[in-house]
Order: sequence, then C-alpha cells, then structure tokens
Amino acid sequence: MEKRVRIIDTETTGVEASDQLVEIASVDWTEAGLGHPMQTLVRPSVDIPATASAIHHIRDRDVVDAPAAEEAIMRFADAPVFAAHNARFDQMFLPFEGPWVCTYKVALSLFPDAPAHSNQVLRYWLDLADPPADAGQLAHRALYDAWTTAYLFERLLQDLTVAQMVKISSSPALLPRFGFGKHAGLPLSEVPKDYLVWIVGQDFDEDVRFTARHYLDLE
Repeated sequence: MEKRVRIIDTETTGVEASDQLVEIASVDWTEAGLGHPMQTLVRPSVDIPATASAIHHIRDRDVVDAPAAEEAIMRFADAPVFAAHNARFDQMFLPFEGPWVCTYKVALSLFPDAPAHSNQVLRYWLDLADPPADAGQLAHRALYDAWTTAYLFERLLQDLTVAQMVKISSSPALLPRFGFGKHAGLPLSEVPKDYLVWIVGQDFDEDVRFTARHYLDLE
C-alpha cells in the first residue's frame, strides 16, 4: 500500500445522499509528514439551506463562481488511499474507489473510553495540534476539519499501520455505548438483553446493529 494518504473533508447542503457538495478540502500524509493542503468551494445546483449554512457558514453568494461538483471532485481523486472522519458520509459525495480509512471507527477501536468520538472532542481529549492559521478559525469548514482529522490520523499511526486502519474501517464499528434511547450513555454491559434483541430487529445503522449482536454473542 503506497505511503500516501489524502485526508479529506466535505461540507454539503445536508446529510442525505441526495444532498450536494458546497466545499471540499484535503491534507496529504506521507512518511515525511503532513502537507499539500487543497480546498475549493463547490457550486451546487440547489440553494444552500439556512440549516446547513448555520453549521458551515457557507452561503449561496459564496459559491456563485465556484466550480460544479464534477469539476471540483477531480482535483482530489489522485490519491492511493483516502481518509475521513466518519468516512461513510464523505463517500456518499466522493466517487473515489478507495481504500478508505475512517478515523472515527479507528478512534472507537483504540479509545473506547473517550468522552465522545467527534474529531473536535478527540482533538481536545488527545491534546492534538491546532489547525494552522491559514486554515481559518471555524470548525465545520472543510480545510479546518481536514487538518483536525489529519492530526488525529497522525496520532492513530502511533498505534496502527495504514493497512490495519483500512481493515478496521472496512468493518462495522463496535460502539462503547448507545447515544440514543432510554439506555443512552450506559456501558453496553449494563444494557438489558431484551433491548439489544429489539435493536437487532430494527432498521438502525450497521454499527448499532453490529454492536447489539456482539453483546448478544451473535457475532
């Protein structure tokens, strides 16, 4: 596996696969370190909802002269390995065949006792470096978040190889606790078995159902 990983972040008009890109940014990791930052705004074919702008602060007037997604994406496609925090989301918008590292899944595996596993919580919990000044000062802008994930990626490399991270990322994540429902926040060992059985039969995402099956000894 080539020793170059493109750590990428996207901002969008929403969180569904039918939504559209409004920004892409990346930072490359090689054995020499982190570098080669790239960033572009993207012009969607729909208006940016206020609910999305409230998160990333990108408005319609900001993207009037930006390239369309098909053109913008090609700037980022020439990497042998990609990485993102919650990579499943970014993969909905970036048609890169991979392989991919999901730093969220890897952090769950390495640090199950972290207070939460967003890249910003992990940034402070692990005392990672701050993004450089030219990345801006706003979380949820793509370059700022790409740098945050890049520093997390470097920290994960202290314990795992890129190939090991790709393997972890290709499987469902074992959650340390559920973040929803009447048993939210409890250690999984304390969640009643009948609740886990109920979860297995529901349409939750694969990580939730995998975790329930694991604690029911079905895996």
